[in-house]
Amino acid sequence: MMMVVWFEEFQTFKDKTSAINPVTGVNEQLTTMIQKHIEPKQKIAVGKLEYKDIIEDKLGISCLFDGTIMELMWGLKNCMQYLVPEEKSELTKEDRLHMSEGMKILLRRYKIEVELEMVNKLIIEKTGILYSSDVCVNKHSDFMRSAGEHLKKISDIDSRHWGLVKIAAALKILCYPDEGLPGDPRPVFSRDEFFKLVHHGPLYEGKILKVPCKIAFDQMVSARGLRNKTLPLLAHYVREAREAYEADQALMSSS
Repeated sequence: MMMVVWFEEFQTFKDKTSAINPVTGVNEQLTTMIQKHIEPKQKIAVGKLEYKDIIEDKLGISCLFDGTIMELMWGLKNCMQYLVPEEKSELTKEDRLHMSEGMKILLRRYKIEVELEMVNKLIIEKTGILYSSDVCVNKHSDFMRSAGEHLKKISDIDSRHWGLVKIAAALKILCYPDEGLPGDPRPVFSRDEFFKLVHHGPLYEGKILKVPCKIAFDQMVSARGLRNKTLPLLAHYVREAREAYEADQALMSSS
C-alpha cells in the first residue's frame, strides 16, 4: 500500500526533552502544532520509536515508525536547509545519521566503498545528484522499451539488450535524422542499424511520437552528463574522507 506524506509545519524547540518525553508527555506547543494539522484517520510519521509511544499514549493519535520512515527522516534532516531555509542550526552527528539504506544501495551499485564514519555533507549531496540523474533516466524506461518493440517489428532492430540512453539515441535519429547528436553515433550502432534508423523514419508514422522522443532524449543526455561530472567529484570526496578517517584511526591506535 502506498502512502503519501505531507510536510505541514516546522517549529524550533530549544529543549527537545521538554517538548516530548515519557514522563511529562507532549508539551502545549507541540500538542497545538500536531492537533492543528492532523485529520481523522491520518497518522504522524515520527523519527523515533519513543516519540510514537508517547504521542499515541498521551494524545491518542496513531503514528508511523519503521524502516521506511527512518529513511524519510534521514532525507528530511539532510535536506533541511532546502525545506526550511530559515533554519540555520547544524544537525548533531547523531541526528544526521551516517547513511540511509538507499544511499548504501546506490553507492554499492556504483562500486563506491564508504565507511559509515566517513560520510559527510559533500558525499551525501553528490550521492543525491547521482540518484536524481538515475531517476531522470529510468522514469523513461517503459516508454523506451515500448518504442524498442516497434524497432524490432518494423526495422528488425533488436534493442532488448540496449541501455535506455542508446534506445533514446536511436529514436532521436529515427525521428530527426537531419539533427545532430552529441558525439558520433555511428560507433554505437552497427552499419545496418544506423542505415535503418536514418532512412526508416516514415515507416514509424503513427507508431512513435516524435516530440516526446526528443524531450526524453534531451533529458536523459543531460542527466547522464550530470552523472558523469558528479562521479569524479564523489570519488574525490570519498578519497579525502577515507584519508581523514584512516589518519584518525592511526592516531587513536597510537595514543
